[in-house]
Amino acid sequence: MRQRPGSLALALLMPAVLAGCAAPVPQPIDEAVLLRRGQTRIDGDVAVTMAALTPGESRQLLGFDAAAAGIQPVWLKVVNREPVRWFLPALTIDTEYFSPLEVAWRGHRPLQAAGNRRLDAHLSRLGLAESVGPGGVTSGYVFTNLDEGIKFASLELVGVGSRAPLRRFTFLTDVPGHANDFQRVSWNSLYPSAKVRDLDETGFRHWLEHDVPCCALGGDRRTPADPLNVVIVGARDSVFPVLVQRGWHVTQTLSISSIWRTIRSSLFGGRYRYAPVSPLYVFGRPQDMALQKGRSDVNQRNHMRLWLAPVTLAGKPVWVGQISRDIGVRLTRRTITTHKIDPDVDETRWYLLQDLFFSEGITRFGFVKGVGRSSIERPRTNFTGDPYVTDGRRAVFWLATPPETPRRLRPKTLLPPPVPGSTASQERPLPGPTAAGAALSPVQQAAGGRP
Repeated sequence: MRQRPGSLALALLMPAVLAGCAAPVPQPIDEAVLLRRGQTRIDGDVAVTMAALTPGESRQLLGFDAAAAGIQPVWLKVVNREPVRWFLPALTIDTEYFSPLEVAWRGHRPLQAAGNRRLDAHLSRLGLAESVGPGGVTSGYVFTNLDEGIKFASLELVGVGSRAPLRRFTFLTDVPGHANDFQRVSWNSLYPSAKVRDLDETGFRHWLEHDVPCCALGGDRRTPADPLNVVIVGARDSVFPVLVQRGWHVTQTLSISSIWRTIRSSLFGGRYRYAPVSPLYVFGRPQDMALQKGRSDVNQRNHMRLWLAPVTLAGKPVWVGQISRDIGVRLTRRTITTHKIDPDVDETRWYLLQDLFFSEGITRFGFVKGVGRSSIERPRTNFTGDPYVTDGRRAVFWLATPPETPRRLRPKTLLPPPVPGSTASQERPLPGPTAAGAALSPVQQAAGGRP
C-alpha cells in the first residue's frame, strides 16, 4: 500500500519528538567538590557549609534546565556536635523557595510516566532535612530563586527547648560563570600598602571634605559627572550582605550579552537585576563595584558605584561612592542614549539610609560637606547633562559586623564638630519628642525628621 507523504513525514519526525520528550536523566554531583568550593561557618560546635550551584551543575543534578525556570539549588551540610536538636527552616534562606516535588514537576515530560516517577523520587532524596539531631550530620539542597554572580543566604537554626539559642549562619558566595565589576579588581594589589593612610576621625573628616573630589568623572575622564554623595566604612565582605538582603544585586560587566539583555529589558519590559552600568572614574579608575536595586525594568532602578579609597579609618576600609535613581531613558549628544536620573539625588541617598537601617546593617551614620548645594532654580548637571539638586552633603555609614538590631542602634556623635564659625556641614542633631509628644522613629530621626 502506498504511504501518503504526510504520513511518511510524521513517521520520520516521531522519533525526534519522542526523544525531545524523554524523561530527564540526572547525574550525581560529588559533594566533596561542593565542600571544597563552599563556604563554612562555625558557631559553637555547629558547622554549616553552603555552595550555590551554577546553571550547568543544576542541569547535571536535575537532568533538565532548572535555571531557565529561575530555580537554583543551594547545597548545605550541617555538622552538629551539640546536645541540641536543631531545626533547619529553608524559609530563612529564601522566603519563596521551591519544594523538591515542585521542582520535579518542572522537569516532567509527557508520555514518560515511569521516568517522571523516578525524577520525583530523586528530588525527594535531594531535599534538605527538616532537622539535625544531637551529634548528627545532614546534607541536602534548598531550591532557591536564581541569583547570578553572587548568592546571599542566611540559614537560621532553631533549637528545641526554650533555652536553646537561635543560630544564624550568613553566606555570601560567588556563583561561577558570570562576570561582575568587582571580580575584575585585583584587590590585593589595588594600593601598595605603604600608600594607604590610616586616619583618625579628625583626619578622616578633613580628608572627606578637602581631598575627595566633588564628583566622579565621566567617560572622557575630565568632565564632572554625578556627585560623590556616599561614604561607607567597612570590609568588602560587609558591604554585600547588608544590601543583598534588601534586594540589591551586583551588576554584570559590559559585554555583548549584558548589553543585549539590557536592550530587551528596556524595550519589552521584564526585570534585569544585573544590568550593567556605564563606567565613571574616581582615583583614576572605573568603579570597583556597582550595585543596583531594580524595579520593573532597567529604565527604573536605584544604582550605586563604589571605589575603595586609599585611606582607612582606624584600620577599617573606606569606600567612596555615588548613588542615584534611574527613572527613564533619554537621548543625549555625548552617549546617544542614557538613563534619566531623578534630579533629587538626596532622596536616593535617603533611600539607602532606610535600607541600611532596616537591614540592621549600620551602627553609625553622619553627614559631611560634599559637592555643595544646588537648587531647582540653579541645578548642577552630570556628565550627560542631567540636572540634579542636592543639599551638597555626603552621607557616611559605619557598617555593622555582625548586623545590628534596630533596638541596639543608637545615635552617636560620629565626627568631630567643625571649627566654630566654619560653614562645614555636620551631622544633623537627632530631634527628641515632637511638640505633640510623639517620638520620631529612628529612621525619621536619621533624616532630621524628614517624612
